[in-house]
Amino acid sequence: MMMIVAALLFAGPSAPVGAEIERESGTFEVVDMHLHPGSLSRFSEGGREFVISSLPPFVRAYAPSILNLLSDPYAEHIGIHAQTEMAGVDHAVLYAVYAPETTGVFTNRELQAALTDERNVRDDGTPWAYGFASIDFVDFTDDEAEAERRLEALGSYFEGHPGLFIGIKLAHPHQQVAFDDEAYFGVYDVAAEYDVPVLLHTGFSPFPGTVDEPSHYDPTNLAALVADRPDVTFVLAHVGQGDARATAAALDLAAENDNVYLEVSALGSPLRIDEDGNDVERSEPQLPSVMAAIAARSLTGKTLFASDGPQSSGKVRSYLEDVLAAAEAGGWSEAQIRGLLSDNFHRVYLSGTDD
Repeated sequence: MMMIVAALLFAGPSAPVGAEIERESGTFEVVDMHLHPGSLSRFSEGGREFVISSLPPFVRAYAPSILNLLSDPYAEHIGIHAQTEMAGVDHAVLYAVYAPETTGVFTNRELQAALTDERNVRDDGTPWAYGFASIDFVDFTDDEAEAERRLEALGSYFEGHPGLFIGIKLAHPHQQVAFDDEAYFGVYDVAAEYDVPVLLHTGFSPFPGTVDEPSHYDPTNLAALVADRPDVTFVLAHVGQGDARATAAALDLAAENDNVYLEVSALGSPLRIDEDGNDVERSEPQLPSVMAAIAARSLTGKTLFASDGPQSSGKVRSYLEDVLAAAEAGGWSEAQIRGLLSDNFHRVYLSGTDD
């Protein structure tokens, strides 16, 4: 029965997409810069129930085991490395997470173990996966000395493994912190000290416990911070998905600030709120319109591919296919697509490394 369930979750053909991403100038390198290792048991209770309830009833009894394998970087056949291979993805970025009330915990130390594993070395000597560290904001403001300790610990990963830890990931809605709360701004000092970009979740999240208020997800509330910290690079994950106002703000920030970039994961869902702040019911995914808007505003050179996977087996592959289709439909050139898939990532994240 377990094999049957695994087969049901293992979607898509086995040939890698990478072999199909061919243009006149050859096959494109692909970097997926948003992948989540971890364990379902580390989610909040509401988060676990949400994930399991979204599956067909006959699968739910087996979901914890299968989903844990999917989120294991090196699980044979079905883990994150296997999913990226199936998709034709050359390099991945794995995330640490500190969101115990929502999407769970995968610590910087656990991420370090995955990144320093001997299986993380490709045949050409480069890492298969890089890492974004994060920070625990629970009770962060209760003790100034403890907050400083956590910030120092965050910096230690960039100091100790500069070729592997290459960025910071924050998820304000999941971590239940407002974008403009200055009590948490010390993390941007760490980013500036070690010259690492900060990726920020923007837009809605379906997870129970998430703060779905504009103060926590709308990039409008980042404008002052971005202007005050030109020494920090900001990458806006999901381009404010779900709320047309947040999406517009993400595009505006990227257009108006040299230090702001866009990341196009999690755009397969429709809008929930329109430009006037009204609830809407739409069925079409947001991805095609966002990719067209990026091209129309000449922001292709500031946009990076990501899947927000693995989610389910085959999801990395299918989302890559969707992004490529949306880019081509939106008028992206071959050079712009190459930038989307890898060149922009190298410029933003690896320009200061030996890679």
